[in-house]
Amino acid sequence: MSARLVVSLYGIGGEPDLARCARFAARLDRLRVGLSVLVPASLLTDSAVTDWVRERVASGDALVLHGLEPPRSNRIRGLHDDRRRPRHEAGLRLTAVNAVLDAAGLGSETFAPLGGRASTGTLAALRAAGFGACVEPEVLRDLRTGRVRRSRVRTLAGFRSESARCRGLRSTTEREVRDWPGLARLAISAEDLGHPTRRAAVHDAIDLALLHDAVPATYPELVAPPPAPPHSAPTGRGTPNPDPLTS
Repeated sequence: MSARLVVSLYGIGGEPDLARCARFAARLDRLRVGLSVLVPASLLTDSAVTDWVRERVASGDALVLHGLEPPRSNRIRGLHDDRRRPRHEAGLRLTAVNAVLDAAGLGSETFAPLGGRASTGTLAALRAAGFGACVEPEVLRDLRTGRVRRSRVRTLAGFRSESARCRGLRSTTEREVRDWPGLARLAISAEDLGHPTRRAAVHDAIDLALLHDAVPATYPELVAPPPAPPHSAPTGRGTPNPDPLTS
């Protein structure tokens, strides 16, 4: 059984980050590795970012809504933490950010909470809105079936030296796909891509995973698909009778 590999990109700060993000995405295209792009609604007020995200989604990448922060919100510490949000507030914020996505010509059924975990109220609001997946640092939640898949996201963040973090990303990724075939998740920040050592470690980790036959996937591909729309029952009206003699 082969492991599944998910590569996500987060922390896009605006147009200045797009060139290196585009180069990274192009490399993944050559490897046939889909990208899950984490984007907050507030970032979709930047037309350059919106155009690039729309282009990536059209090519098969997945858009992951990152948090329930609406555009131009008051950035006060503690107000944008999805770990504590009650359902009614989550529903209101979800309506607001979905309006931003609609205006940008984008849509998403995958969510990654700010603060690492989603509150019970946030999860309930996401289910009610038709979301299929909630991406958390330790688990992947299928909001349609209730299945919880345990898998830790690997990043280059931390307090160790850069060289130690890079070695750790390579070795941990290889070990996960080789010894415990399940789900390997890499989350790469736009800032990481601007540092040659970190960028090389990311490339190596992905190459090692593919070398051990990991199968690339985006987050929506790992959860149950949305239900098919119900077929309307035939009414018998509106279709002309080809034989008028039997009318």
